[in-house]
Amino acid sequence: MDTRQTLPSNGSFYTIIQDLYEHRQPAGVLYEDNGVTRANGLVTAMYEKEGRQWMVLDDSVHIPIDKLYAVNGTFSSDYSEC
Repeated sequence: MDTRQTLPSNGSFYTIIQDLYEHRQPAGVLYEDNGVTRANGLVTAMYEKEGRQWMVLDDSVHIPIDKLYAVNGTFSSDYSEC
């Protein structure tokens, strides 16, 4: 049986991203940007803007945390592409 690690319903990737940021560990993410987009790199910053939490990868990609579908193999519960 195939299984995958998922967040609880309405869960957030915030704590996972924060842990990767604090420990300078690489992040492999899937996120929504006019379609599913893949990005990889170190999380170099986290910030809040207009009530949303954001992350920045080392290639200067700014990603809203609420647009993430997956981080390092952990998926949002509502993502069904794989």
